[in-house]
Amino acid sequence: MRESMTASLYGITHSNRNFSDPFYWGKNQFNSSFPVALACYMRDQNIPGNYLKLNDDMELSCVDLDFSSVFDTQIPNSDLFFQFESRYTPFSVYTNDELKPIDLVIKSRVDEETFLRPLEIKLTTLPDNTTANLSDKEYGCELVIRNPTTRYMALSMIHACRNHFDQIREIFDPVCHSVRDWNNQSEMSAKKSALFECLELFFQTFHHLQSPLLMQPVWKTIGKSAVLAENCLDIFLWSDFALTRLFMSSTEEKDSEKISRPERTALRMARCIYEVASRGKVYQQSIYDGMTFNTLNDKEFAISGARTNAFMRCDRLTTPIITKDKIKEIILGGGQKYLSPERRFDAIIFFSQELFNSGEDDEV
Repeated sequence: MRESMTASLYGITHSNRNFSDPFYWGKNQFNSSFPVALACYMRDQNIPGNYLKLNDDMELSCVDLDFSSVFDTQIPNSDLFFQFESRYTPFSVYTNDELKPIDLVIKSRVDEETFLRPLEIKLTTLPDNTTANLSDKEYGCELVIRNPTTRYMALSMIHACRNHFDQIREIFDPVCHSVRDWNNQSEMSAKKSALFECLELFFQTFHHLQSPLLMQPVWKTIGKSAVLAENCLDIFLWSDFALTRLFMSSTEEKDSEKISRPERTALRMARCIYEVASRGKVYQQSIYDGMTFNTLNDKEFAISGARTNAFMRCDRLTTPIITKDKIKEIILGGGQKYLSPERRFDAIIFFSQELFNSGEDDEV
């Protein structure tokens, strides 16, 4: 493909970001824009993504998924509109309060009322600090999940199950109907075991309706160095139901009076699903800004690479499918010149080893 005359990213022809403007190459924008361009590139090259989905045994399976299925359309990239940091308005029918933005909303360029897919995007490094000293097969990426992701996770499941609200009420009502105060830690500690069982029954009953929600590109380096591996890029995709394994796998201490971050995520999700199934709509703010249980509300939870490896392990995690020489086919028109990485003091010291030279050969 000929390099365009202006800075651009592969496949993103129509968007609410103007890549000829250096502003849109800042860290906050690039970390979501580049993954979309990578997805468009893989789509045109007929390279499927690695789709993590929940199977009938309530475990994760990694299967191929083509990016037309991810985008939920056969429309070519050039006829799509990629709307970043936007609201997926079809979900607003389930909320009484303001619907929060999601990283990406894919729409038809011809008919902007045609909403195709909402996606959260998490660009992650392979390996992370917990796995950098292990073998390549044991490398993993840290995943930090914040509540915009879990809000959309609940809404995505609700939308998929919109014709089954009576059945959902039957699952949750025996426990949820008697809840007096969802914000009361003592009450929720006493009920959490039963609520987790309700959630698992819900997941088991409706997981066949799952769909892609989180796009996780990985970029691989040689150990902890700043040098890209030869095979350095790939994309993993998590379904809305698959993401539940990240927090449901951490709800073992059901008898503890303390409510951990993953357990809080599960309790919030149970309430959100139940209230929509019961009333048709939910006030998300009272759930996700409330129900803190004496834990900071800065994030839902974080999973280290040592743990995500168990979920994501496959040949393409060890050897990502896109080689580093392909990056020049994704970043076009000299866009790389607009990149301005953070000048972190620890990084500058790391790359200024001459500061520590004493004039003698020091042993390390």
